[in-house]
Amino acid sequence: MESLQGLKSRIRAVGNVKEIAKAMEVVAATKMRKSQEIALATRPFSYAALNILAKISKSSGVNGFFPEKKEGERLIVVIASDRGFAGKFNVEVLNRAEKLLNGNKNVKIAAVGKKANLYFKRKKYNVVKSFYGFGDFVSHEEILPLFNFIMQGYDSGLWSSVSIISTHFRTALLQEVISREFLPVDFEKIKEAILEIIPEHGKFAEHRGDFKGENGLAQTEYIIEPSSKELILMLMPYLLKIQLYDIILEANASEHSARRVAMKNASDNASELLDGLVISFNKSRQANITNELIEITATRSALG
Repeated sequence: MESLQGLKSRIRAVGNVKEIAKAMEVVAATKMRKSQEIALATRPFSYAALNILAKISKSSGVNGFFPEKKEGERLIVVIASDRGFAGKFNVEVLNRAEKLLNGNKNVKIAAVGKKANLYFKRKKYNVVKSFYGFGDFVSHEEILPLFNFIMQGYDSGLWSSVSIISTHFRTALLQEVISREFLPVDFEKIKEAILEIIPEHGKFAEHRGDFKGENGLAQTEYIIEPSSKELILMLMPYLLKIQLYDIILEANASEHSARRVAMKNASDNASELLDGLVISFNKSRQANITNELIEITATRSALG
C-alpha cells in the first residue's frame, strides 16, 4: 500500500490540476460565449450578401466569376489554433487535411495557427506561408494579410484553385470540420456556402428550402446598370472577404467551445481521481491506526 506521505503529495498535485482546469474552463466558457455571439451575429449579413450575389448571378446568367486557371498550383488553407488544450479540435482539422492531401507533399499549404504550421513542417509538407495571432475575437483588419495572400496569388496565376479546411460551429457541443472550395467561385459554390451558414433549425432555417431545388433559386429579374458582370466583379472581393471572415469566426467559436469541453472533462476526471485518492488515504490511515492499536494491545498483554 502506498505511504500516507505519497498519497498526500498526489492529492495535493491532483487538487492543483483540478483548480487550473476549472479556471481554464471558466475562461474558455467566457470566450466561447462572446465568440459565439460574434460568429452568429455575422451570419445574417453573410447570408444576405451571398444571397444577393447568388440571385444576381442566377438571374443574369453570369457564372464562373473567378474561373479556374489552367496554370498555377493548388493552394490549401488549413485553419487550426495557436494554442493547445482544445481537445480534438486541431486533431480533426489536421486529419481532414491529411486525407485531402493524400500524401502529396508538393501541394502548397497556407497554415493558419501555430499548431498547423508545426504539424506540416514536422511532416515535411510544403508550407508556403504561416499566419498567427488572429486573436480570440478577430477583426476584419486581422484577416487582411491572409485574404491578400490568397487573392494576389490567384490573380497572379500562382494558384489555380484555393481550398479551405476549417471547423464550422454548429452548437456548443458539436463542431464540424468542413473542406470548401474558396476559389474559383461559381453559383454552385455560393449555394454551398449559403447552406453552410443557414442553420438546420431555428432562425433563418426556413430559407434552406430556397436553395435546395433543381435550380437552387426562384427566377427573379433584375435591371442592373452598367451590367451584372461589372457589378459582380466589383462586389466579389468584398463578398469573398466577408466569407473568409465568417470562416475564421466560426473556427474561433469552435476552438473555444472545444477547449471548454476539454477543460470540463479534465476537471471532472481530476475530481474523480481526487475522490479515489482521498478514499485510499483514509483507508491507509485507518489501517495504520488499527495496526498501532493491535501492537499496543499485544504489548500490554505480553507485559500483563
